[in-house]
Amino acid sequence: MSMVSRGVETRPDAARGLRGSGLFVYNLVYWPYLIGTCVVFFVPALLIFCVSFWQRPRRWLHAYTSVWGAHYLAWAPYAGVRVEGRERGLDIGRCVYVVNHQSMVDILAVYATRLPFLWVSKRANFMAPFLGWNMWLNGYVPLRRGHLPSIRRMLRKSEAELRAGASLCVFPEGTRSRDGELKAFYRGAFWIAVRAGVPVVPIVVDGTHTILAKGKVGIRPRPVTVRVLSPITPEEAENDDRKLSALVHARMAEELRQMRR
Repeated sequence: MSMVSRGVETRPDAARGLRGSGLFVYNLVYWPYLIGTCVVFFVPALLIFCVSFWQRPRRWLHAYTSVWGAHYLAWAPYAGVRVEGRERGLDIGRCVYVVNHQSMVDILAVYATRLPFLWVSKRANFMAPFLGWNMWLNGYVPLRRGHLPSIRRMLRKSEAELRAGASLCVFPEGTRSRDGELKAFYRGAFWIAVRAGVPVVPIVVDGTHTILAKGKVGIRPRPVTVRVLSPITPEEAENDDRKLSALVHARMAEELRQMRR
């Protein structure tokens, strides 16, 4: 089963793409729209927080944030998001979603799944006006990469959130891939899953690398596919986080190859 977010099948011109002056005009409109609407959409987010701050996790606010974030890609001309297998990530209770990381656009693509989770994200993202402030309101988990005290705080908070009934969403590669290929995984997400005894749900994203590659600022719109894979339990990897990491990596790499065929 699959779910197509508005923007793929409703726009037959998406496959042709944009070039030259058309691409320049697209960016000239897209970036001011994104920046301006962040200010507008933050106001309802703040109101939702005020009436639901007691929730843990803050499901209402995350649901609103998912629509807000996803629409920048799912509804954009010449773009769109196709979500496949969403049902595999639902009704499984607490889990750790892990996603390959090709571009900053991955965040928008994963929001299109409308799955319930808390992002684990680098602390610098929380400082961005409006979008970052909304991450604080959602109770997402901050991390300062390479800083041991921050990593320990992230692990403690992640375990606490799982105990409270939340799920987490992590980019286990740690940073964006420059060539769109799957990089080696860090252990953190899998250590947490084994320790908490919760399944890992892999999510494979493809197409975002060409939209906004690492180090680039120009948008090149195109349709994106997001595929949710079947959960993998720690028991399948003998409750060993290294084996779990290797198993998840192998399945995601194979799925990415299949998607590109």
